[in-house]
Amino acid sequence: RRLVVLGVEGGLLLLCFFYCLIAPREYEASARVELRTSQTSPISFESPEPSISASVFSAPIALETVAGVLRSDRLAWRTITALKLYEAPGFRGSFPRRFPGVRVDSPGPDAQAWLLERFARQLHVQTLPRTLLIQIRFRSRDGALSATVVNELIHAYSEQASESQIEATA
Repeated sequence: RRLVVLGVEGGLLLLCFFYCLIAPREYEASARVELRTSQTSPISFESPEPSISASVFSAPIALETVAGVLRSDRLAWRTITALKLYEAPGFRGSFPRRFPGVRVDSPGPDAQAWLLERFARQLHVQTLPRTLLIQIRFRSRDGALSATVVNELIHAYSEQASESQIEATA
């Protein structure tokens, strides 16, 4: 009886060992960004004094809005095309086989939807409770690519926010 239990445990350990050898490695990069509730003067070079404003009460709504924008297809597509993820071995998967000869500057709706869906599955954006922080995580088979995607997504969000502000001012 004891021999059977040891045999089963040994078999399970052996299976786990083989799984670890053949399982694809995945790497996850993570960043936290802060939602700023007070505006700094464009002239001032000093950091603003901490203050509580009326916007503290609307901060959870603003935080969810920013998180939603970070999850948006528009920002995802900007990141995909900026980094040429459709060519990156750590991201592309079966894309070249499924869509041979696709032009990414004018992809068909199926190819674009496939890339956006793959990106969304690998991206996780969440607000951190009782803070003004948003955590962004991206998982891929290439650690450097994961970090680059997180950084590019933040950069693309910043550019998009600046463009929106310029459009609103104009």
